Amino acid sequence: MRTYSVVVAKVINARPEHVYRLVSDMNHHRNFLPKEFEKLEIVKGGIGAGTVTRAHMNAMGSKVVYTLTVTEPEPGRVMRETDNEAGVDTFWTFTPVEGGTRCHLHLETKFRPKPGFMGLLERLLTPLIRGVYSRELDLLDAYAQKTPIAS
Repeated sequence: MRTYSVVVAKVINARPEHVYRLVSDMNHHRNFLPKEFEKLEIVKGGIGAGTVTRAHMNAMGSKVVYTLTVTEPEPGRVMRETDNEAGVDTFWTFTPVEGGTRCHLHLETKFRPKPGFMGLLERLLTPLIRGVYSRELDLLDAYAQKTPIAS
């Protein structure tokens, strides 16, 4: 099946296990979402595998709601959020750097393209989505530095 991807990466100034906890705990995650994410509802669970969320997004006046299911293909290292109906698959990959004192975070979303003109428009807007994700990682970096490590 054809897909296209949006990829961003950043070194986060916090330990990988702390960053993983913040990303996988949706009560924390909603605190570093950029403005394009209008709301993040927790439908089931809330932390890690089995969690289901509803993410309300508004990008350039186009509103979309994704129902995302979280899995942990490699707990503590890789987290995945999937909306099978929308054809969206996001992978968060956490890699220790600098002796484990910082985290290289790789974020990739694969999209199943829509047919016709909408699909073309969607692909043309890919750089805007990359900007949203870059802001999310910047916000996460700041949030991770000011949020105490949970026990």
